[in-house]
Amino acid sequence: MGKTADIHFSTAVEDSQNRCFTILFFLPGLSFLLIAAHFLRWGEMGLSLSCIFMVGAMLWRRFWMRNVAQMFLLLAALRWVATAHFLVSMRIGHGQPWLRMLAILGAVAGVTLLSALIMSSRRIRRWYDNSTQSQAPLAAFVLTASLLGLVQNYLPLPMLLLERYWPGFGWLQVLLMSFYAAWLTEKFLYPSVAACLRPRIWLLFSVVFFAQLFLGLAGFKEMLMTGKLHLPVPALIIAGPLYRGRDFFMPILFVATLLLVGPAWCSHLCYFGAWDSLSSRSCQVPGHLPAYAAKIRFLLLVLVSLTALLLRYLYVGWLAAAICAALFGLAGIAVMLVVSRRNGVMTHCVSFCPAGLLGNWIGRLSPFRMRIAAGCVECQVCRKACRYNALHLDDIRSRRPGSTCTLCGDCISACHSGQIGYSLPWVSSQSARTIFLALIISLHAIFMAVARI
Repeated sequence: MGKTADIHFSTAVEDSQNRCFTILFFLPGLSFLLIAAHFLRWGEMGLSLSCIFMVGAMLWRRFWMRNVAQMFLLLAALRWVATAHFLVSMRIGHGQPWLRMLAILGAVAGVTLLSALIMSSRRIRRWYDNSTQSQAPLAAFVLTASLLGLVQNYLPLPMLLLERYWPGFGWLQVLLMSFYAAWLTEKFLYPSVAACLRPRIWLLFSVVFFAQLFLGLAGFKEMLMTGKLHLPVPALIIAGPLYRGRDFFMPILFVATLLLVGPAWCSHLCYFGAWDSLSSRSCQVPGHLPAYAAKIRFLLLVLVSLTALLLRYLYVGWLAAAICAALFGLAGIAVMLVVSRRNGVMTHCVSFCPAGLLGNWIGRLSPFRMRIAAGCVECQVCRKACRYNALHLDDIRSRRPGSTCTLCGDCISACHSGQIGYSLPWVSSQSARTIFLALIISLHAIFMAVARI
């Protein structure tokens, strides 16, 4: 009898807790639906769908999800306040009654604010998974949402793909890409997962980029955005503006990214390099490149720059210039298919691509570095994981990778003693890696969302 009573008592307590928990989640869900109806009433379908999406998303048991839902509710409360101010001002201007409207909208704003506060309750906090309490996924979400929100709201052209097909739906893409960035950052916090996942999501970015190009050529004009084509060859980041004498957007974006995350452009964001990575992984263990490989890339940088300037000052037409660029791009593909596949090193990226050389040079201005700790036993296991020819024995002994390092981080998971890591002034190696991941994955998500700029 005692055991039966204990069971009934435990069941009653559990049922009571479940009801309490359901009530706690009911109010935030209702608040999301109310603001969704508000956006729908004002014709903002993308924002309305985003709010409906949040009703289900807030039940995703991730540590950072609670904060995302809370911030979303706070913004919704501000929207209700702004709407109340607008409508009341309009009614006062027209001499119409406004107290009842103010009371209704004020109550809705209050309920929404209360919902945000409920997300901080102890019971709600315990319900979310606290196994990974890093703030990096939340930082990636906020950074991605903020920058894509600026793109969506302030740029005159519809940069986001959903916005081009369905005006107003760009906000839904902003939300989805922000969730993607947060989810990916959480995955990358584990070095072994990051080493497997990075080549795949990098390849995904490249597939999205080239798919938009090919669909645009096939007649889907929205894929081309402005309708102006450019050959997707990294060397044209340098040669294109030199030949045209204008259109410096890509060089500015390239340099700004390098200053922020160093040469990681070449291991995370380059639409061409993903294919060199795929090709090099046909060989299980990377080999060595000869010492003159670095000189070849320098000579190609000089050659590409001088050729672009010469074509410009000789008034060579765009067709001949495009043929030269296409031939250079095809030569790069040949290097990937022949040399990279054979030696397991990303030969195109480390000895052929002029943009990669600039990435290594300018990337030194970034505060991020890869460092090898004094406790390294020089087992050279990390060298077998490096596809960028940056971890020779001399590099390991000097306790820093070679000049072709792109901060890809593959060596971190390979080092069994944890002697390799990111370096950033005034913070620990783990914190440096966390900050780096939030930045680079946010850029990955943003670039993928606007891949055909």
